[in-house]
Amino acid sequence: MCNPFPAVNEEAMSAWVGLRNFQLGRSCFEDGAILEPRLQGNTLKAWCQGSMYQPYRVWVAYSAKGIEEAHCSCPVGGGGRCKHVGALLAAWLDQPDAFRAVEDLDASLGQLGKPELIALIQQMLQVQPNLETLVEAALPGGGRGRTTIDPDRYRRQIASAFRRVGDNRNAARLVTADIDTVMDTGDEFLDMSDCANAGIVYQAVLEGLMEHYDMMLDNEDYLWNTMNQCVDGLGDCLAAADGDVAVRERSLQALFGMFRFNLDIGGYGLGEAAEDFMLELATDEEKHTIVGWVRSAMLAATGKYDDHARREFGRFLLELTTETDSLADDAFLEICRESGRVDDLVDRLLTLERLAEALAEADRAGDSDLPALAEIFRTHGYDRRFELLVVKRIETTRVDGLVEWLQARYEERGELAEALVLAQRLLDQRPDLDRYRRVRELSRCLGGWHASRSELLAQWAAARQYGLLADIFLEEGEIDRALKLVRQQRQVFAHGGDRLMRVAQAAAEKRPQAAIEIYRDQAERLVEARGRDNYQQACACLTKVHDLYRQMSQEPAWTDFMAGFRERHLRLPALQDELDNAGL
Repeated sequence: MCNPFPAVNEEAMSAWVGLRNFQLGRSCFEDGAILEPRLQGNTLKAWCQGSMYQPYRVWVAYSAKGIEEAHCSCPVGGGGRCKHVGALLAAWLDQPDAFRAVEDLDASLGQLGKPELIALIQQMLQVQPNLETLVEAALPGGGRGRTTIDPDRYRRQIASAFRRVGDNRNAARLVTADIDTVMDTGDEFLDMSDCANAGIVYQAVLEGLMEHYDMMLDNEDYLWNTMNQCVDGLGDCLAAADGDVAVRERSLQALFGMFRFNLDIGGYGLGEAAEDFMLELATDEEKHTIVGWVRSAMLAATGKYDDHARREFGRFLLELTTETDSLADDAFLEICRESGRVDDLVDRLLTLERLAEALAEADRAGDSDLPALAEIFRTHGYDRRFELLVVKRIETTRVDGLVEWLQARYEERGELAEALVLAQRLLDQRPDLDRYRRVRELSRCLGGWHASRSELLAQWAAARQYGLLADIFLEEGEIDRALKLVRQQRQVFAHGGDRLMRVAQAAAEKRPQAAIEIYRDQAERLVEARGRDNYQQACACLTKVHDLYRQMSQEPAWTDFMAGFRERHLRLPALQDELDNAGL
C-alpha cells in the first residue's frame, strides 16, 4: 500500500507516544497483539490485546501534518500516548498492507435503507443486549421535533451501566466511559439550544450517579468529574433558559439536589459550582423558592454529618436571603440559631453591642467552638470579658486550642507564671518538641529551668519516650547522649528511620565512626526488608558511609567493608544492580 501519510515516520511515532512506549508497543506488535487492523479514511483502527481478557480499542487519526489525535480504551490511554497506540503505529510502519481499507462509517450507514438499518441494529443487540437501553433513548436531531424526552430512558441507561461493570476493579472508569455516551447526548441537545432536553439528560445522569455513588471506589475521581460536568451542564441550561420557567425550575432543583448530596456525604466539595450557579443565576423570586428548599433540608438534616450540614445550610441561607432582602438583624440571628452558626451569631451580637447575649451564647457553645469565638471577641475588643469564660471552661476542657489561646493572652500581658502553668499542662497532655521549647523558654525567663529539665527528662525516660528524648538531645547539642540512647534502645530506633538518620547526621562531624555504625546498621535492616525502594534507601545510607570514610582518610577500610557487603548479599541481583547504579 502506498503510504498516504508520508509526514508520519518512525521518529514522529516515537515522539507521539514516547520512546519507551514505542519500544514496548513494537514488542507487543511483534508478539501478535494487534488484531483486525483497518484504515478508515485518515484513521488507523485495531484491537490490541493487553493484560485484560478483552482487547483494547485503539485508533490513531492522521492529517497532512502528522498525527492529530489518538485513543486507547486501556486505563491510561485517554490521551493516546500508551504502548498499545505504540503497537498500532509500529504495525502501520512495518506492515501497512495488513491494514484493510474500510469505508467511512457515516458514509457506509448512509447507504443503508431503513429495513437494513433495523436488521443491523437487531444483529448488534444479539451480540450486545445491553445496547437496548441506548436504542430506547432519544437522540438530538432525530426528527422528533421539540418534544420533551423521557428521563426514565436515561436513568435506565445509567442503571444498566452500573450493572454491567459489577465489582470490576476498574469499575469507576468503565462505568463513566459508558455514561460519557449519555453525557454527549446532553451536550448535543445543549448545542442545539434545546435546554429542556439537555437539562433532563444531565439531571438523569446526576441522579443515577448519586444513587450509585457509594457502590464503588473512585480513587481516580471518574465519578466525581462526571458529576461536576453535569453540574456545569445544568448551569449552562440555567443561563440559557431565560424565561422558560419549567426548564429553570428543573435545573435549580437538580443543582440543589447536588448541593444537598455533597453535604450528605460529608461536604468534600463535590459539585461545589452548584451553589455558585444558584446564587449567580437564580432570580429573586427563584431564590425565595430555594430558601424554602434550604429550610426544609436544614430541619430534616439527620445522620452522620448533620451538625456540619445544618451549619452549611445556614451559611447558604444567609447568602440567599442577604441577596434577596435587606435581612433584619433579628432574622439574621434566628437563622444562625437554627443552623448552629454560633460564630456568625456572636459576631452579629457584638456588632450590635449586645455583649451579655454574646457571652451567654458563647457559654452555651461547645469547647471546639470557643477558639474561633475567642478571636471574634478579641476583634471586637472584648477579649478580657471572654477570658473569664475561658478560665472557667479550661477546668474541664481538653481542647488544646482554647488553652493555647489563654496562654498567649497571659504572655502578651507579661503574666509568665500563669502562662507557664498552661504550657506545662499542654506538654503533659501531649509531649512533643515544640511544647518542650515553649516550657523551656518560659522557665528560663522565670528561673529554675535546670531543675525542671531534669525532672522532665527523668519522667520521659521512665515513660520510655525515647524518640522525644533523642529529639531534645539533638536540639540542645548533646550528641553523645543521643548516641548513647540510640545504642541502648537499638530495637526502638530501628523502626524510626528518620530520627535515626538525624542522629547520624548530627554525629557525622565530631563522632564519624558512630555515624558510620548507624548508617551501616540501617543499610543492613533495609536490605533485610527486601524490595527496590528499600535497596535504594540502603544505597543512600552506604553513600553516607563512603563519604565519612573518605573524610577520615580510610579508603581501604571502605573497600574492605564494601567487598564484604556485596559478598554477603551476592544472591540479591536487584540489590547488586542498585549498588552499581549508585556507584558503590
